Amino acid sequence: MRLSLVVLIIMSTIALVGTGATIGAVDYFAGDLPSIDAIQTANLSQTTRILDRNGNLIEALYHENRTVVPLSKISVRLQRATIATEDRTFYDNSGVDYRRLAIAVAYDLTHRTSTLGGSTITQQVVKNDVLDTEEAQSRTVSRKFRELLLAEEMERRYTKQQILDLYLNTINYGNGAYGAEAAAETYFQVHAADLTWAQASFLAGLPQAPSDYDPFGTPDQLDAARARWRQVLDSLVAVGDLGNGTADSIFDSDLLTKMVATHKALPVAHNPLTAHFVDYIEQYVKQRYGDLALYEGGLTITTTLDLSTQTVADKWVKAGVKTYARRGVNTGAMMVMNPSDGEILAMVGSADYNNVAIRGQINLTGMDPLGWRGVGSSFKVYTYAAALQAGLVTPATLLNDETGVIGGHAFSDWDGKHEGYITMRTALALSRNLPALWTYSQEGGERVVTLLHSLGVTAQIENPEGVATTLGHDALSMAQHLAAYSAFDNGGYRVTPTAVLRITDASGKALEAFNPNFGHVQVMTPELGYVMTDLLRGPVKLYLGDLGRRAVAGKSGTTEAYTGSIFIGYTPNLAVAASLMHVNDGPKCNSGYAYLATNFPPSGWQCPTSVLFGENVGISVWKPFLEAYYSKHPWPAVWTQPAGVITRQVCSYDGGYITNGGYNEIFLKGVAEPRYPCGANPYPGEAPYVPHSPTPSPSPTPAH
Repeated sequence: MRLSLVVLIIMSTIALVGTGATIGAVDYFAGDLPSIDAIQTANLSQTTRILDRNGNLIEALYHENRTVVPLSKISVRLQRATIATEDRTFYDNSGVDYRRLAIAVAYDLTHRTSTLGGSTITQQVVKNDVLDTEEAQSRTVSRKFRELLLAEEMERRYTKQQILDLYLNTINYGNGAYGAEAAAETYFQVHAADLTWAQASFLAGLPQAPSDYDPFGTPDQLDAARARWRQVLDSLVAVGDLGNGTADSIFDSDLLTKMVATHKALPVAHNPLTAHFVDYIEQYVKQRYGDLALYEGGLTITTTLDLSTQTVADKWVKAGVKTYARRGVNTGAMMVMNPSDGEILAMVGSADYNNVAIRGQINLTGMDPLGWRGVGSSFKVYTYAAALQAGLVTPATLLNDETGVIGGHAFSDWDGKHEGYITMRTALALSRNLPALWTYSQEGGERVVTLLHSLGVTAQIENPEGVATTLGHDALSMAQHLAAYSAFDNGGYRVTPTAVLRITDASGKALEAFNPNFGHVQVMTPELGYVMTDLLRGPVKLYLGDLGRRAVAGKSGTTEAYTGSIFIGYTPNLAVAASLMHVNDGPKCNSGYAYLATNFPPSGWQCPTSVLFGENVGISVWKPFLEAYYSKHPWPAVWTQPAGVITRQVCSYDGGYITNGGYNEIFLKGVAEPRYPCGANPYPGEAPYVPHSPTPSPSPTPAH
């Protein structure tokens, strides 16, 4: 076969003088050579990049890790090192270096090996980008002859710059990196345009045998890579691009040591810090554009995530888990959102993405139904908002925290106590159960669920007419729950949790861009949102210390047997939900507190902890996150009271209006404001009303 190849080379050289047979051979072997458009760099498989909102790389997705860049953005040093190593006559040959090929064949025949290559850069482009995979890997004479003719024809059709551009964007550099840009990023975390002589000379040697010259592999592979680097440096000296002293200095540097150390420090597979978010982005893009676009389309996906905020959120979820580990807590979650448009700034789906024992890869922020959880008393906000909206109650209305039997069912609070009749404002701040249950009973579940769904919560409520619904046992998406709360914050507009700002293809064409006004539907009045926000400042003032002096609103939630505790709320420009819980991998609960479950069988998902209230989450996770965030961002101004919210003086006896001797409260003008005078609406068993007696003014002292 080798002898035949030599004969064919000689014959083809003679034939290429210009005989008619040559024309026929070229037509036969090269007639189907693709156009430059068919193999240009724009059609190559390229890496998709997921970026945070500030342009920082979150993760790269690919089948072949490749970012196509024009030749002008590939270091001239790499170009020269590649030519010196792979094809010194590149700019002089016609696609085939017959002298070099003849030497290589003679060497192979005399040494009975095929180790001395004779392929030019153009031939390698033909082999990699023109011939199909099966043909390129075959070792037949006809394949080699076709490669030679195609290389000659390519040189006639394309410029040297186009061929070198194709080569440097397609060649395999090992470790999944295809093309110069991906190689520069993989090995040195720089762009191809910024490569030094040391870096460029190292990369230029890899394409000959990338699996053999793997600096991140075995010690033998590292030694082979080092030896190959020396060969490239010697080639650069031979062609006059480097001096001997410079080449020696480069070779004696700590380039490889630093490169290997940096590689070891990089996260493997998904970075656990952003893994849940990346999983969601992958699913989103696959559904809209398909797998091929995601892994080969060279998309640039600019997301809403802020990596610095994500880091702070992850820190405080882990801190909360550590704080309450003795109570059985082993995981948690946090969602941070822009309340004005639903942009997700941070998404912590679990305390440890790679921990199988806690089902760490399930996203507990509820971006998929597997992570939906009960939200406890944080659901009561919808009960009170619907009642206010309908004019059934006001913040001053006295609610029943005395009678525990409702509709034939007995209910109680966590402390077993009764506070009598208390204002709605106090009932919400203290998160008392009975007032919420009585309110839900009187207004009806349909009213509450309708409001819930109008705010964007898609969960189907198991038993809308059951008053216990207000205690939040139904599983909701944390993300949707937070978006619903955001409507109270932003003037009454429904927002949708959003993770993508824009997606562009490899050419820079925009495929989609987030429009914050799309679907921006007002579902409640700004007045109702303001009153609810003012009410929700109560829990913050009660439990979260210094935050009570800021523009901060929030609510706790604790599910039965402490299977999940949540604190959720917002400032004028930030919405945050955080939770702590115990989750097992498997059907059984091993937190040690399964005996606390009296109304349901404990399981891996429904796993009780020791006493852990939503307020604990607020103190240990939610509050420190907010303080850390605003240590680097200015605190926003307090909410502005709309004209439709009025202030009236009411009495503590029954919440009726009074001219003096009462206290000031805010109301929805014309909808939910006091309509009876103080003393006209006593609760059952209350002592008769005694009108306030104003203190007489002292008599004026005579002047002397």
